[in-house]
Amino acid sequence: TYHRIKILTEEGKKYANVEIPIAPWYHFIDVKARTIHPDGSIVEFTGKPMEKVLVKTRDVKFVAQTLSMPDVTVGSIIEYKYRYTWEYFTFDSSWTIQHDLYTLKEHFWLRGTTRQLATNHYMTGAGTLLSYVIYGKVPAPHNTGTAIELDVENEPAFKSEEYAPPVADLKPIIRFFYGGSEMSSPEAFWQEHGREWFDQSERFIGNRDSIRKAVSDTVGSETDPQKKLRLLYLRAQQTRNLSFERRRSKQEDKKEEIKANENAQNVLERGYGTHNDITRLFVALARAAGFDAEIVRAPNRKEFFFKPNYPSTSQLASEIAVVKVNGNNELYLDPGTEFCPFGMVRWVHTSDKGLRLDKTGGTFVLIPPAAADKSQLHRVVNGALSADGSLSGKIVVEFKGNTALEHRLAALEEDDAGRRKALEDEVKEWLPEGATATLDSAEGWESSEEPLRVTYKIEAPSFASVAGKRLLVPATLFKTTRQKEAFQRTERKFSVYFPFAYQEMDNFILQIPEGYSSESVPTAQDVKLASTRFATARTFANNQFVSKRALIVNGIIFPLSQYPELKGFFDKLQAADEEQLVLQNTAVTAGK
Repeated sequence: TYHRIKILTEEGKKYANVEIPIAPWYHFIDVKARTIHPDGSIVEFTGKPMEKVLVKTRDVKFVAQTLSMPDVTVGSIIEYKYRYTWEYFTFDSSWTIQHDLYTLKEHFWLRGTTRQLATNHYMTGAGTLLSYVIYGKVPAPHNTGTAIELDVENEPAFKSEEYAPPVADLKPIIRFFYGGSEMSSPEAFWQEHGREWFDQSERFIGNRDSIRKAVSDTVGSETDPQKKLRLLYLRAQQTRNLSFERRRSKQEDKKEEIKANENAQNVLERGYGTHNDITRLFVALARAAGFDAEIVRAPNRKEFFFKPNYPSTSQLASEIAVVKVNGNNELYLDPGTEFCPFGMVRWVHTSDKGLRLDKTGGTFVLIPPAAADKSQLHRVVNGALSADGSLSGKIVVEFKGNTALEHRLAALEEDDAGRRKALEDEVKEWLPEGATATLDSAEGWESSEEPLRVTYKIEAPSFASVAGKRLLVPATLFKTTRQKEAFQRTERKFSVYFPFAYQEMDNFILQIPEGYSSESVPTAQDVKLASTRFATARTFANNQFVSKRALIVNGIIFPLSQYPELKGFFDKLQAADEEQLVLQNTAVTAGK
């Protein structure tokens, strides 16, 4: 990989600090770099790349090799190149055409392997069965006989927007893949893999006495179908989830005697399993209890939305369950995701197509998302206002559903200090400039059913403005900076996209200093669209100001045609958030 970048402005000098992402299976070698000055003189990079952690999960750690280019000035050109190598396996490649900088020229080159390729399921045909699919406006590459090549010129810079769909769905890209006879059509590919997945999962689930005994021990005398299913779900989630632990070495697995599970009974007896192991155990338990339960291979739209014409099994790597309850009522469940509550599926697997497995190869289904009321952010502020405009008090925050789940999963990667910092950094993003927040307590980290409850102590030195004998008090404590930035443009390039439907509910209870009375209280509002609504209620009584605000976003994708209406909605919400309570100092007035 070779980069050549010209630095045109002072701001552009930031590109002298280079970050090169390295996947865990890569070896990074042969790095060379230099700075070329406008007069033609060259300064070679003689240092060594340093490692920087970009993303660390319990499954995997992604790092970057960082370089600080030498003696970079405006007008300089920086050049650097490097190689990745890896062993034992071939994986799907891709060419991303558009980048964060305007690109004058690009050259792409790929030589496919000529070896026969082994997959988890079968041997493909000859390695020359290398194909590709194009997304976006990209010229078709040409085959030189020894390699596939592409030249692109004058590619504009990519500029994202707030609340935009996944970047991988927005940039033009070419995705490559290998295969054998199953590649004759996308339908044939998914049907063949669907049969393979079905056979695997059915052998794993089985029909064993040990599973039936576990069902009896778990449900006891419970007869209500929904309650029985919930008990079985919680039983499956008691299993140690290896997919949400850090990646272990083979030596660690051997020392701990961790083995690959071959069936649901193994998971039950050993007490550990992967995401898919635990899902299959739950389906085994549900079937043994008399439920009609099936496996669905689910997408991951955190990366990009499912693309049927891109034949890569990595698109449907996770398994969830669908169970019929009370007749034909179908319930999609995600027991294999740590802390995922009963009755919902983690957002990354929803609002997109999954493959519902059966012996014929399966049927594509739309995996339903959780409704807005399943993913709540509830904030209660109890504060006291001083005559100088400063505020002190307490915030209690409750996260539910997807909002709680994402916090809990992120916390798995942190120690207590890391969790504390993350929570305090988050609340500071909500507060006015200059305000401070100190974490008081956080409860519910290990629960999937209860809210995650966090309490803070806060200080806001200049919350209200003093204007003569008046105090101008914001109607809410919380900023909506991201929403303001997202909807300030009159036009957008991309659809508006929220990861999941959600609700925000705020109660702001403010004690007013003695000697002040209300001169003007903001009026209540209630603004509705088809999938969004906000309502406010503000009252002043007994020297106390109470401001309530509720926001509902019950959709994830809003096409560009709906942007003007949606912008109008969020403009009204922003205006409501910026309203003020006007207080008058009655003591001063009486003195006059």
